Amino acid sequence: MTRVSASVLCLVALLGCGRELEVEIETAVGARAHREDPRARHKDVVTLARALLQRAPEAAPDDAKVIAGPVHPPRSDGELAELVAAIRKGPIDDVAGPARRIQHAAPSLWPQLRALLLAPRKAPKGDYRSTLAAIGGDVPNRYGHFELAWKKAHGFSTKLSQDWFEDLLAMPRSKLSPSLAPVYRDCVLTTAMLQAASQIAKDPAYSEAVVQALLEAAYVHEGTFRDEVGRAIARIGDEAVPSLLRASIPAEGADELALRRAEYAQVQLDRMDRWIPDRAEQALRAQPRLLAEAFDAWGEARNGHAAVAMLAHADSRVPTVRVAARAAFRALVEGPPPKTVSRAVRLLGGGTGRAQAYLNHRQLAAIAIRDALVRLDPSALEAPCEPPPSATPPPPDPACEAQPARHSAAYFERLDAARERDTKAALARAIAAPSRQARITALDRLLAERPELADSPILVEAYRDGAAAALQEGDAARAAALSRKASVLVRPRDAGLADTLQVQALLAEATLPELSPWGREMLLRSAAALRPEDEHVHAALGSLQPAVLADTAISPRRIGLGCGLVGLAFACLVGVRSLQRPRRDA
Repeated sequence: MTRVSASVLCLVALLGCGRELEVEIETAVGARAHREDPRARHKDVVTLARALLQRAPEAAPDDAKVIAGPVHPPRSDGELAELVAAIRKGPIDDVAGPARRIQHAAPSLWPQLRALLLAPRKAPKGDYRSTLAAIGGDVPNRYGHFELAWKKAHGFSTKLSQDWFEDLLAMPRSKLSPSLAPVYRDCVLTTAMLQAASQIAKDPAYSEAVVQALLEAAYVHEGTFRDEVGRAIARIGDEAVPSLLRASIPAEGADELALRRAEYAQVQLDRMDRWIPDRAEQALRAQPRLLAEAFDAWGEARNGHAAVAMLAHADSRVPTVRVAARAAFRALVEGPPPKTVSRAVRLLGGGTGRAQAYLNHRQLAAIAIRDALVRLDPSALEAPCEPPPSATPPPPDPACEAQPARHSAAYFERLDAARERDTKAALARAIAAPSRQARITALDRLLAERPELADSPILVEAYRDGAAAALQEGDAARAAALSRKASVLVRPRDAGLADTLQVQALLAEATLPELSPWGREMLLRSAAALRPEDEHVHAALGSLQPAVLADTAISPRRIGLGCGLVGLAFACLVGVRSLQRPRRDA
């Protein structure tokens, strides 16, 4: 035992005699008495732990974004109700999961989301203000003033949240008073539904209803969530512009709340830079559906500042845009004369008088149509209607009031005439193409650019000739495509000829060698349904039936093999059940 202890001591001594010295340095802050006092050291450890725990939740959202998995949005009323209950009554640290699922809710759940979004709140507005103050949420006061935004815009160092949803989920729980926990849960649920509304409104089928609900939600609970509602509308994008334009028109005899919503819609359009018609037209020019809806809204609002944009699209290649632009402009120049707003003016030499405050929509439209006719055909202009000077304004002249309407009718008539001449010239150039293939290609391009050519019989004849030539050349696929195209064009005028062309397309397509017997029979059955007594269809079916029967016949050998496999499977099943049955003699 002594030898072993001596050996160990020698080994330790040899290890300690290395070339490098290992020095342990201990650094401490404070007096020696403080470092050696157990109570003081315990207090330092507690202070450090609290600081670390307060900083940990702030780093959690970044980690959560990195490891976030797929979100499963609710698809039914029951799933949505469960998620809402989890946010309102579940553990407060676990509200992020249900909230993110509601954020991606399906559009079919919009009625339920709308009811929850517009439901009255029980807690006072001051509790919401105190809860949102922790993240810099700007809540308007009773005058509608946003204090935090004003301070931020004037150089004050103020925390202002630009995304309540993410900031609420990342808020440290130490900043939340236990008495405000229900308010915090409601804020999380409301912001999640606003996120969902922004996504649902991008669907044209829901955009109108969602925008109207958001404008109502801006004034729920004395406008508590108005700041976040504005961001929800901005996230929708241009899909919300037509709905906002219609909402900005207050109805006759509207109450104060409706007038506020109309004003708020104007504010949102101004923030999106879509309130001025020229800028909105430039932004929506590449989206014909939204542009046509915007013209409808401007015409309904009698917005004379959009007159120039309407005339710019009065000859649009897109039929829906062209029709909407002309209808909106007619709304400006037709109907009863608008009311003139006057204002008090100071006259030279003293005294005051009354003068027109601004041009009404009829006068703005008259100026726009006159400028357009000057560029197109000055000979269509009438002499300007100028009332004679008098001390009292003369009564309106019906002929002068209708002059903008006559100018617009003349302008549209000349546009249609010029368009018809251009269409005939382009059609003549396409028909005069050197080859049949070039002719068909030119007609396809012309039909895509001018959809109104679908009523022209020249196109139908050209496509029928092309189909016949392709069939003679052995190109059955091309012949079928051209016959089907001619059938679609001629159907509004002659349904019988359209069915004949459809049958020809089916017969030509049935001759393709790569078709299976089943596919060939399906095409011929469709042709027989259109023309039951056509001898060509019956002849094609008669030649096809033996091959189909031979292909679909099942040999006795296969039948026997199938029966044997069924019997074997049944025997195996009986054997397994007998093995599983307990033995009674055990």
